[in-house]
Amino acid sequence: MKAPEDIVQAQIEAYNAQDIEAFLACYHPECEFVPWNGEVDLRGHAAFREAYSQLWRRSPRLQARILQRIVVGRHVIDLELMLHHVAGPRDPLVVIYETEGVYIRRVHVLTHKD
Repeated sequence: MKAPEDIVQAQIEAYNAQDIEAFLACYHPECEFVPWNGEVDLRGHAAFREAYSQLWRRSPRLQARILQRIVVGRHVIDLELMLHHVAGPRDPLVVIYETEGVYIRRVHVLTHKD
C-alpha cells in the first residue's frame, strides 16, 4: 500500500507534466474537488479530465510548487504555489488531499478569498 504522501506526490508530478492519464490514475473513480465553501465543484474522472485538460490548454506552462507539506494519517495538507498561470501571479493555496486506499478521494482547497 502506498503512503498518502506518495500518492499526492505522484499526482503533483503528473500535474506538472500535464499528463492527464497519470494524473487521473492517482484519483479514485468517484473523486471530488471541494472548495472551502463545501459545495462539490467536480466529481468523477470525466469531470476532472475536462476541467484539467482545459486548464492546461489555457496555461501550458502551469506548475504547482509545494511550499510546505503536513501529513496527518490519510490526509496530506499542502501549501501550494501555482506558477505560470494564464491569469498571472496567484496567491498560495492550502490544498487538503484526503486519500482512500491507493487513491486521492477528495480534494479541499482554501484560497486567500476564503
